[in-house]
Amino acid sequence: MRRSGRKGIVGIEAAIVMIAFVIVASAFAFMVVNMGLTSTQRSKEAIQQGLKEASCPLTLDGSLLLKSDPTQPNNIETIIIPLKTLGVKYVPMWTNETVVSIKIGTKVSVANIYAGINHTINPTGMSFDDIVSLVKNTYLSESFTETVTITGGTGTLSKKPVVRGSLIINVNSSTTLKDDGEGNIINASDSTPIGSIAYDTGTITGVTKVSDGDYTATYQAYTISTTDSKAVLVVENDNGDDSLDFFEKGYLIIELDSSQRAAPRDNILIEIRPEKSAPLTIEFTVPEAIPADAYVTIE
Repeated sequence: MRRSGRKGIVGIEAAIVMIAFVIVASAFAFMVVNMGLTSTQRSKEAIQQGLKEASCPLTLDGSLLLKSDPTQPNNIETIIIPLKTLGVKYVPMWTNETVVSIKIGTKVSVANIYAGINHTINPTGMSFDDIVSLVKNTYLSESFTETVTITGGTGTLSKKPVVRGSLIINVNSSTTLKDDGEGNIINASDSTPIGSIAYDTGTITGVTKVSDGDYTATYQAYTISTTDSKAVLVVENDNGDDSLDFFEKGYLIIELDSSQRAAPRDNILIEIRPEKSAPLTIEFTVPEAIPADAYVTIE
């Protein structure tokens, strides 16, 4: 009987040891599996981040447009780039995270001209002339009110170049002068020609029907420096955030400063780099013989 009791005790001890071994082995196995899953997840995240940084989530959504100066042929002042997302739900286009660089021939190279998204402009149904005009007025010009002295039909505005169609001069309670956008000063009430204005210098001439004196003038003038070309994004179906979503279409409007204009045969290189992504690189050559105030398509 004693021998049987001893065998039973030994059996219980062996069972306890076996159970403890199984518990320890299970815990160790769980730790190994968990570490494996964590490592796999981190590897997946690293691969996804690598793919994101190696590819650009933006693509062209149509042809590029070049717009020449209203009065000067072979002088490109505006570049319009249609954009959409590629393979993602949205692309962040925040001002402090997005870079748009441009190189024009061998004379112009600017590291970042991106000025963000303009949510006040809805390009749906608008002409590009209207869109570009709004972009210019919003980002590239300022409003001024000052006293202009007219002597012998001549006066000069202090800020220049003057935005076309923006000048208003209050002569008296019944007479207001304005410019017609084509260099003419006219009577606002009946459009009678009164004189002329040189937009680049702000010089008013030929206003001989106005008595010599000081008058209040309101107008807009471009105040950008030689390094202030701007790239502004306007969005169709804009939902108000600072991203380009998959259901939206963007137009990147690049307005070149007068000292940085592109000419025929210039090679233009533009890079659009969203946050933590490879850049969308656009390269083309400006065609020859571009008339003034004309659009040219780049396929």
